[in-house]
Amino acid sequence: MSARPTRSAAVALVILAGFTAGCSGATSDGQAAAGADPSAAAADRARAYMRAVVTNDWITACNLMSAPRRAACHDRHPTPEPPDPSGPAIGPVLLDRAPTRVPGTSSHPSGWGVITTHTITWPGKEPRTSYTAVRMTETAGTWWVEQRENVADSDLTHATDPAASALGREVR
Repeated sequence: MSARPTRSAAVALVILAGFTAGCSGATSDGQAAAGADPSAAAADRARAYMRAVVTNDWITACNLMSAPRRAACHDRHPTPEPPDPSGPAIGPVLLDRAPTRVPGTSSHPSGWGVITTHTITWPGKEPRTSYTAVRMTETAGTWWVEQRENVADSDLTHATDPAASALGREVR
């Protein structure tokens, strides 16, 4: 008798998850939906970019970059790399924390800082979790990747805003 309420609750959760899964605030082409939270749209686009990066889908990754950065990305990655069957297992790209506003630097405009995380497991080795900060900027309603930086342990443990810390380092 108690299995029926549990089953009904499970079905309700699946239906609710289906409704909320597509409610990110961004359309499939990276444009913010009317009235949507811009940080959610930026975060969705950053996750799509990082999914492409970790799977070596450089055509997609480069096409998600801002116009000033796109050509250089395509120059660095001119031909698609075939998947390596002996390569690592790569976990899903997740949002580590809520996006934050990040100030501009001498090399990059201000925007939203998004920290993503993913786990890589090489055969026979312990899993390794990587944190990546992505600076997202908006042009004509579409979010673009402006900058990508690895997040240092010190950014996560000592900085008030780890995204601003990682994205604010000036490379000389």
